Amino acid sequence: MRMKGASFAAILLLPISWGMAGAAQDQRNAPWEAPEAAKQVKNPVKVTKEGLAAAAKLFRMDCMTCHGETGAGDGPAAESLIRRPADFTDEKMMSEATDGELFWKMTKGRTPMPSWEDQLSETERWELVNYLRKLTEDAAAAMKEKSQ
Repeated sequence: MRMKGASFAAILLLPISWGMAGAAQDQRNAPWEAPEAAKQVKNPVKVTKEGLAAAAKLFRMDCMTCHGETGAGDGPAAESLIRRPADFTDEKMMSEATDGELFWKMTKGRTPMPSWEDQLSETERWELVNYLRKLTEDAAAAMKEKSQ
């Protein structure tokens, strides 16, 4: 029995599509590493009450949908994303991430995380880094309070 051209081609292409799906899955699960030079960059913006308030407003407008109100990565859109949003309340993860790395990631983005390079000024992005650190501190304080 002879196969028709389209059926034969589909059978030949099936393993290729499986491989592409596997590669997409691998890419989705790959760690997100900032370049070493970016990790070394120091935050030039000092923490101020005004800066934290401005960053909190930006976070509510631009980040909360995915990262959640407290930054735990549990926003309303989080479940529908191909990658889980970062949990900024995770003390271990945040202690290992440098300010430069956080700044680079929000600047460059990686699907589904958008790049904020053209939407937010450098100062706004650095203030957001300061705010992310505050979210970590707030979560740690809340955990400590709960355990007492």
